[in-house]
Amino acid sequence: MTASVGLGSSDPRPLLLVCPTPKLVAEAKEAGFPVVTIAETTGFTDDQLRDHLVETVRTHQVGMLIACGNASTLPAVLETAERLGVSPNPAASARLLADASQIRGLLTRSGPQWEALALPTGPGDTPPPYDIEYGVETLTVEGMHRVTGIVELRYTGKEATCAGSVPDPVTGDATAGTDLRGAPVHTFPAPLTRQEEAEIRALATGLLDLAGYEFGYAFTRVARTDEGPRVVESLPRQASWPASRLIELTTGLMAERELVRALSGIPLDAPVMVGCAAAVPSPGPSDAPDHGTALPEVREVRDGYALLTALTPAELAARRDAVLDRQACAGLLAAGEGPA
Repeated sequence: MTASVGLGSSDPRPLLLVCPTPKLVAEAKEAGFPVVTIAETTGFTDDQLRDHLVETVRTHQVGMLIACGNASTLPAVLETAERLGVSPNPAASARLLADASQIRGLLTRSGPQWEALALPTGPGDTPPPYDIEYGVETLTVEGMHRVTGIVELRYTGKEATCAGSVPDPVTGDATAGTDLRGAPVHTFPAPLTRQEEAEIRALATGLLDLAGYEFGYAFTRVARTDEGPRVVESLPRQASWPASRLIELTTGLMAERELVRALSGIPLDAPVMVGCAAAVPSPGPSDAPDHGTALPEVREVRDGYALLTALTPAELAARRDAVLDRQACAGLLAAGEGPA
């Protein structure tokens, strides 16, 4: 039994946020929600985490629990929330989305049009047979999925390395060293034809329907292959950096604010596209933003990426290529990388 979505700020019961961003806490409080937080789940065993959640929910008489970030895929969090009747979403559907092997099994059972893409898993495996993915962010309310943005993730090099750490394009977790294809260049909105966009939207939202997803953000990766678009995997959380920032810069939609509006039962704003944006891997030290922001094309630098904005796709492509060219000339990119 899951709690109904749309508590509204008039509900006196607190909202429990597990591993929230400061933005989400601030937005929830501003909307009038009494807020209780559990900032971290690390350091707990599964049993300790379950006990802590139970004690927190009962002590504060929590009305709903929202799990964020890595907590959104922890069985201990999802199962406890559902058992206590404070989950806005069936725990089974969120767990399914967090497990790529279960997703592939679900899609295989659902028919050939839902064929999923198997990824290499071993350290000696070759890169996947594609170089472009689309990250589809959706916000679901009462089983209705709204696409808030589709970001292109284009892998431009093989076995590229970057100094410092670069967030995984899906989880947002920082990973250092060598990746099979290096860090991708992100572009938003993704350059797609209407037919391509319709197919990708249908795959992402159809997967959420198959999984029985009822409420919350999801970020679904769809690969562009010779056989057409194929689902790679999906996670029950909002897009991570830098995809989330590109969507916010270009549409004005702040993910945390939209989630709180959904919880409050307020109709969601439709994205209004103003210009376009890209995130280019920045090989310089992640703690030295002046390395990138000194370039005229760069708006901001964070966590291994330089962010660019422009009014048109052509202008954005020129700025992106200028940054990549400068990096290549400086010897900062691995062999084979450069403007696509």
